[in-house]
Amino acid sequence: MANSMDKASLERLEQTAQGIAQVVGPLFDSAGAGFALIGFQFGDGGWTTYVSNAERDGVIKALRECADIIERNQDMPPIGAGEPEA
Repeated sequence: MANSMDKASLERLEQTAQGIAQVVGPLFDSAGAGFALIGFQFGDGGWTTYVSNAERDGVIKALRECADIIERNQDMPPIGAGEPEA
């Protein structure tokens, strides 16, 4: 995979991510949940982008929690795990 991407390609990826967010966002909103879609360049970096239905601070907190879980090689708990049944 190439280590760089031209501006037009990055713009297409951003538009695609925004389109996904328009479809997925309301589904998460209706469940009272947040989501973030993260795009990044393989290798030594270069670019990273995200779209979300959450405020930036909430996304940062969730990403840190997710990174901690991944670094400990733990499974991510399923959505709704540990919640009392209605």
